[in-house]
Amino acid sequence: MRVMVVTRLFSGLVDSLADGVWRPQGVPAIYRLLEGLAVAPDIELMTVFTCKDAYEGRFAKGRRMMLDPIGEVVILPWAPRPILARMGLDGKLRELGHMLRCLWLHLQFRPDAVYFTNANFVTAGVFARLGLSRVVLRFLGLHPEQKRLAEASGGLQRWFYRSPFDRVICSMDGSGGSAYLPSLIAANTPLDILLNGVDVRPACSADIAAIRIEHKISDRPVLVFIGRLEFNKGCREFIGAVIEVLRLRPESIDAVVVGDGTLRAELYDRIERAGLNERIRMIGQVSHDQVSTWLEIASIYVSINHYGSLSNANLEAVAAGKCVIVLDKDPVTHTDEETEEVLPYDSVLRIGREDIEGNLVAALTDLLDVPDRLAAYAMRAREAAAQNFMTWEQRVDREIELIRA
Repeated sequence: MRVMVVTRLFSGLVDSLADGVWRPQGVPAIYRLLEGLAVAPDIELMTVFTCKDAYEGRFAKGRRMMLDPIGEVVILPWAPRPILARMGLDGKLRELGHMLRCLWLHLQFRPDAVYFTNANFVTAGVFARLGLSRVVLRFLGLHPEQKRLAEASGGLQRWFYRSPFDRVICSMDGSGGSAYLPSLIAANTPLDILLNGVDVRPACSADIAAIRIEHKISDRPVLVFIGRLEFNKGCREFIGAVIEVLRLRPESIDAVVVGDGTLRAELYDRIERAGLNERIRMIGQVSHDQVSTWLEIASIYVSINHYGSLSNANLEAVAAGKCVIVLDKDPVTHTDEETEEVLPYDSVLRIGREDIEGNLVAALTDLLDVPDRLAAYAMRAREAAAQNFMTWEQRVDREIELIRA
């Protein structure tokens, strides 16, 4: 069976593809699937990465190569076109160019199934409407724009989403896929909402000790935030709450922020102005293999992602048996309603969305006042993981079977 995967060139894969050495740093739902497809004895894989960001001109030209361990790789370029950009046509023509190249690659490779991630939904819709192979559309979760389209009555984008896909798969990340996708996609399209996998890797004691020394992390309780530094991830509220807790109780905690993004400089400046560089560490992006070490250091893990609480890092924190703080569900946008299916209400500490920063301060001070609650949440988190989580190998095998079907 031949499978052609057409996926966005995610930031966590940039270095791998630029250097030709496979060392992914993000999107495990995609890179683990590619690895699983590549080793399946009955599958021949071609992977097409569509570059939709500048990435400092590293992919201004397309390229084709063999990349161990995933096999044949094609990178479709992002080239600057200043004149077209001023006319508002740059993105549209780039999308059209990527689509035409995907059609040409399809003619060359003749796949039995083509698997598109959502960033390429226009090309996916064209493939489905032309009846080119079996077509799978993959969402890594839903954004507000897709929720808006699901409630719209028409429009070109909605027309593409309602193409006759053979299957639609969405990550169960708490963003509300089960509530909105039946309205967004065509009726009777097979739909699977899948929780990501979790591999619990025990952290090395030597690595923990080295990190504590390198970043001068004391024996105080440690708050850990892991995620992209973007507004919807809650990083601003996290920094604000930590600064307030340290104002109220100067010796109570240390905090660590693991991740990178457009708000990094803003957050660093805020920490510096508060004079807390020695108490709030900005670590930057780390490889997926290092996440378990940072989780082991954590006394409390905080994730206040506005769009959903079942991210990969969150699942790993729960499986590691940490006291985890997340946002409560939002019945208006259906955010985190499905989270309660996976994480029973008493397995993590939920805070309200109406005043996230203030509610986080209250939750943290309460936990510091009653340390036994940390151990209770940690125990219930571990129990929820044992009941509801699967390994990445099991998760990838399940998705490959859906592609075969």
